[in-house]
Amino acid sequence: MTRPFKLGYGYDSHRFLTTEEKELLEKNSTVDLETEYFSKDKKLIIGGVILDEKEQQMYGPFKARSDGDVLYHAVVNALLSALADKRARDIGSLFPNTDKANSGRDSSEFVKEAAIHLQNSDYELSDLKIMVKGKPRVKWSLVEKNLEDFFTFQKTPPDILVQATSGEEMDGAGNGLGVEVFVSCLLQKT
Repeated sequence: MTRPFKLGYGYDSHRFLTTEEKELLEKNSTVDLETEYFSKDKKLIIGGVILDEKEQQMYGPFKARSDGDVLYHAVVNALLSALADKRARDIGSLFPNTDKANSGRDSSEFVKEAAIHLQNSDYELSDLKIMVKGKPRVKWSLVEKNLEDFFTFQKTPPDILVQATSGEEMDGAGNGLGVEVFVSCLLQKT
């Protein structure tokens, strides 16, 4: 039985570099770490938006194998969840963080790949709702526009909304240690 709608849910979180990790980067021009999860050149990016210098200084980059765009990662997980392809069930099955080929990789490539999976299905993205929990401030309308650009192949543009909450110091994200992103998406049969 083909369903007229499919619901997907995505989540991801990344923490900012610790004071010790930042000091290590400052002391060494090259840091050869086994995990390669942080580097001097990495920028703080959320939803394809590079945060301003003040935010970069305050929080620094995320600790992540790729560029660390936590919002894009959660969107990929939501889309793949809705498509329910067991061969491409989440971002880690397509782009493992254990693969050095993904070091510093632009997370927009991950969203493009998930959009290709969607385009090859019998569904279109109808709704994409995103809740970002953490301290950095981003112009969410820019993020919404960035996301819309991944789905220009659709007959009807998706309804995309990004909301944010500070977390009011209730946990790590609320205390400014990182960012959590929760995503729900609704696919509609074409």
